[in-house]
Amino acid sequence: MVTQIALASFIGPCVIACTLLYLLLKFDSRLLAHDRPTERGLHERTVSRGGGVIIVIATASCGAGLSFTGIDDGLDWPVALALGAIAAMGFADDHLGLSVRFRLLAGFGLATILAMATIGDEQWVLFGSTYPSQAEFVFLPAVLGLVWLTNLFNFMDGADGIAGVQGLIGTAALAAWFALSNYPSLALMNLGVAGACLGFLIFNWAPARVFLGDVGSLTLGGWFGCMLLIGTSTAGIPLEAFVILLGAFWFDATYTLTRRLLSGARITEAHREHLYQRLILANWSHQKVALGTAALALVMAALASAVTRKPEHGLWFFLLALAILLGYTVLVTRICKSGRPSGQR
Repeated sequence: MVTQIALASFIGPCVIACTLLYLLLKFDSRLLAHDRPTERGLHERTVSRGGGVIIVIATASCGAGLSFTGIDDGLDWPVALALGAIAAMGFADDHLGLSVRFRLLAGFGLATILAMATIGDEQWVLFGSTYPSQAEFVFLPAVLGLVWLTNLFNFMDGADGIAGVQGLIGTAALAAWFALSNYPSLALMNLGVAGACLGFLIFNWAPARVFLGDVGSLTLGGWFGCMLLIGTSTAGIPLEAFVILLGAFWFDATYTLTRRLLSGARITEAHREHLYQRLILANWSHQKVALGTAALALVMAALASAVTRKPEHGLWFFLLALAILLGYTVLVTRICKSGRPSGQR
């Protein structure tokens, strides 16, 4: 019975996402926005944006389906409402365009709600040591971390396949972690998100017909942030495991924004300086970059999962992951400087 529910939790959202997205693209639905080629972009043709709305719908369907089996989705209603509000804000930004100030203020407000609803009272585990849960000390870092994670996928949703593949691998790993930590409802919900990401990835793979858009990228980032806080403050999953799991994304974004700050560039201005963007500008195909991102994400997921099984070695796994990410950055820099053609789409 449990196996059947798990399969349904994964396959159901996948089919729903794939079917809905096929119909939205076929009939050029107004639910999707359109990105036209610009000098700041990486595409030479118009591509639909906002396909992440089907991940939101498919995941909500998974939660509704679980309720019929008698299994709660594991999320309190303030979490569901805040994630829904993030999705609504992203949808509005995709279609109407919201000011940076409004997005930041709304983002901090929703992150505050999510932090209040997800920070538990269990001990935190970091590098093999346990620390008492003191909400007054972790609340502000939690809010800032949620705002960062909420925007992380948005920064990285610029090349075919990479956001979809990171979402799929990340939530699949989370499903395994929560299952092993005896949180079956959260495991099933993450399976649902993974299935929805797979259905989306079918149309997001190179050559991409659709991108997450703000509605999908902001919501996925918020989802990972919620899972981090619940996992670390309630389920006893080591904090560094989550940091490693999303290493491919947060390292690229953090490194790029730090470089731009040091050079005096505006961080809110559109650019093509992310590591994945630089590879494509160095004549790597979108598919090759997506495959490289998938390989890196799988390595990070393996190291992060090792931390959950051997938390006493968490520091060494973290340092190994950091060394791999630094090596990846050096490799990208050398490739871009050499300008070697590696196949262009």
